Amino acid sequence: MNKTTEKAKDRQEYLFNEMSALLNGLASPVRLKIIHFLTQAPHSVEQLAQKLGQSIANTSMHLKKMQRENILKTEHLGQKRIYSLAQVEMKEFWEQIQYFALKHNDLNIISSKDIYHEELDWDKNVQDTLRMIKAKKVIVLDVRPDDEIDSMNKIYEKFVLHIPFSDLKKRSVELPISKIILVVCRGRLCVMSNESAFVLRKLGFEAFKLNTSWFQLNKMLSED
Repeated sequence: MNKTTEKAKDRQEYLFNEMSALLNGLASPVRLKIIHFLTQAPHSVEQLAQKLGQSIANTSMHLKKMQRENILKTEHLGQKRIYSLAQVEMKEFWEQIQYFALKHNDLNIISSKDIYHEELDWDKNVQDTLRMIKAKKVIVLDVRPDDEIDSMNKIYEKFVLHIPFSDLKKRSVELPISKIILVVCRGRLCVMSNESAFVLRKLGFEAFKLNTSWFQLNKMLSED
C-alpha cells in the first residue's frame, strides 16, 4: 500500500468513527424526541422536559450527551440555557431518517384508519397542493404550540394560520367552514395533525392532515 492510499484509508477510518459517534449520540428514543422538538425551535431544558414527560435531570443528561457529539449548541437567555441544533442540516437529516424508517418496514406505517376509522391524510400531489395553497383555495392550519412558531417568517405569515392544538375547539370559529383545511405540525410523526383533523371534522369542517413538516412546506413554497 502506497503512502497516499494509506492516508486516504486513515481518513476514511476516521470518518467512519465520527459517523458512528454521531449516530450513537442520537441512539435513544428520548434523544430522537429532542431532535423532533428542536427542529421546530430552540428550547430550554425545562420546556423539553415538559414536552418529553421526563425529569429535568434526565433531560439534561441526554442534552449533555448530544452536546458532546456537537449535535447541539447552547446560548444563555438570562438565567436560562437555550438549546438548539448545531447545524441546520440536522433538520434535513431528521426528515430523511423518518422517511427511511417508514420505507424500511411497512409495519412502521400506521394508517389514520387504524386509529380514527377514517382516512385523514391529504392525497393530492405536491404541485397541486402548492398551487392550491398559493391561490388561497385551502387553509394551511399550523397547530404547533406557540413556542415552536417563527413569527418572523414572511412565507409563514402569508400562507399559514396558527391555532395551537390546545385552543383548537374554542378558536374553530376563526376558520372558514367553506374551505378545505390542511393541518400541518411537526411532520410525519406528529400526533397533533391527525387529532386536529379529526376534531375539525367532528365540528363540520373538511379537514385533512398534510403529511409534511413546516420545515419541508416552507422550503417547497420558497422554491416553487
